Order: sequence, then C-alpha cells, then structure tokens
Amino acid sequence: MTYPNLERILGKTWLMNHSSHPYNQWIMKSKDSKEKSFLQRLDDYLETAIPLLHATKRIQSKLRNPPQFVDTYYELEVGCSLIDYGFEVDFEHTFPSELGNDKTPDIFVKKENVIVEVKTLHQSNDVEMGIKSGKVFKFNEAKRIKDDILEELQKYGRNEIKCPLIVILCEYLIEPPIPSLDDLETVLLYRTDRGILIGSKFHLTTDVEYGGLYYVDKGRQADILSGVGLWRKKLVCFYENPNVNRYGKIPRGKFLDFLKSF
Repeated sequence: MTYPNLERILGKTWLMNHSSHPYNQWIMKSKDSKEKSFLQRLDDYLETAIPLLHATKRIQSKLRNPPQFVDTYYELEVGCSLIDYGFEVDFEHTFPSELGNDKTPDIFVKKENVIVEVKTLHQSNDVEMGIKSGKVFKFNEAKRIKDDILEELQKYGRNEIKCPLIVILCEYLIEPPIPSLDDLETVLLYRTDRGILIGSKFHLTTDVEYGGLYYVDKGRQADILSGVGLWRKKLVCFYENPNVNRYGKIPRGKFLDFLKSF
C-alpha cells in the first residue's frame, strides 16, 4: 500500500534518510491497523488541500517534524471537513502584526472571516505513565484542556484580530487522551447551582453562578475566544462564548448553524 501524496510531500529521498519518522514506522504496521488508516486518510486530505496551497514548503516542514505530523493531520481533517460542508478555507492566510510577528492560523474560513485554531489532545504524560503502571492513578484532564486553550489564545494579542476565533480540540485516536464533555464544560463554564434549605429539605433556586474560562475576570481573560468545539472524527459539540468581545461574535448564518448542528 502506497500513499503518493504523502510520499511526494515528504520526499522519497528524505524518507530514506529519516527511518524514525512516524511515516516510516507506521507503514510497517498491519493493513487494518489504526496507523495505516491514519496514513490513508492523511493522504486523501492532502489530495484535497494541495491544490489550495500556493506552495508546499510550509506543510512539508510541518509533516517532516515528528511532533507536528499528527497535529497537521487534524488541521487537514478539520479543514477538509469544512470544505465538504461547502465552506471555502485557506490554510495559508496571514494576519499582519504591528510587532512584525505575522500570524498564520491553522485554518481561515473565507467569506465567513473566521479563524479556526486546531489543537490536538495527545495522551498526557500522567495518563501514559498511569496506564503503563497498571495501578490506580490520578490525572486532571480539565486542567490540561484549559492550558491548551490558553496556549492557543496566547498566539494572538487582544487587539490584533477583529474577527471570530474558535478553537477545535481534537482527540488523537491512536493513543487517545481521556477527556470528557464534563471536563470541557468545567473548563469553560464551571456552573454552580444555588439552593436553599426549607426546614430540613434542600431546594434548588433559579440562581446560577459561572466561574469557568468564559467568565474569569468578567470574561476578559478569554474575550477574543468565540467558542470551543470538541472533535471526534467530526465536531461533536460546540460551546459559544457568551462574553466574547464585539469583534468575535460569530454572525448568524451558515457557519454558526454548522457549529450548533451537533
């Protein structure tokens, strides 16, 4: 089984000299392995994406870098899925910076003017070591998810962008992490329900308090973030930020309908 688009981008000579690269490791796996399926889908995504690129040097550099190999796959998966839904995407759009550090988001949805940053959730060190130990272990996926989202936001200054910015969290399927929707809701919303005691019985009231990332410092900590989605081969949920600034509000229309349709 061959993967012509991948081999062309990576370069056959380059692959011969880099035997430890994931491509060379995974191509030796069995035909029905997760790794072979991954390579086939990546090759298919490249077939869609390559004609949209002005040059292939940037994506070549990312795919040749082992830590970025998997991350680039998910950028392409999300981007190609958006294309399948009828959106025009740009993998090379650049936002000029006053400081000279221009920003190129993972995906820019043209016409909709939306930045999409794709973050792959790899298995954390704590989870990997815990699984290998065969013992009961503790881990905190909520904290890791929060740190990953903040890392994406740090790429942009509060006054650098004047359009919606969303973050899509993708779960790496070959060595999966252990996040849940509860973890994501805790990070973004952290809802606390209020109640009162009447006699000896507890009753919930209509008072609700939120303390998650969308609400910290009255929402200012993440006010450029339009929303966060969780991706498992497709978008399975999306949490819009009620406290996003006026530039980051996603307009009503086809794209917002897409985000909320899952």
